[in-house]
Amino acid sequence: MSVVSVLYLPVREGAEDDVARIYEKAGIFELSRQSGGFRSGRLLRPLHAGEPMLVIAEWDSGADYQRWLDNPVRATLGEQLMPLLAGEVVAGTLYRDA
Repeated sequence: MSVVSVLYLPVREGAEDDVARIYEKAGIFELSRQSGGFRSGRLLRPLHAGEPMLVIAEWDSGADYQRWLDNPVRATLGEQLMPLLAGEVVAGTLYRDA
């Protein structure tokens, strides 16, 4: 059974394009895949200004998601994103099919 992580990114208003560029240029989803257990991911932009962007990702297990959270590469990526954020980012919530 796979799990889905939902991560809220409190992006500064007007910085959405910059966040999307970093995700693409840095290959964040490919790096997640290399970490192991990553199946797919999407970066979603809000329809209304001031709401967070979402990162929805599917993983083989919660342990695979935790391995990504603990990956030092992720910390480096966070440093690139931090100036574009309006607040703290905490680990995503995990979900499973009902």
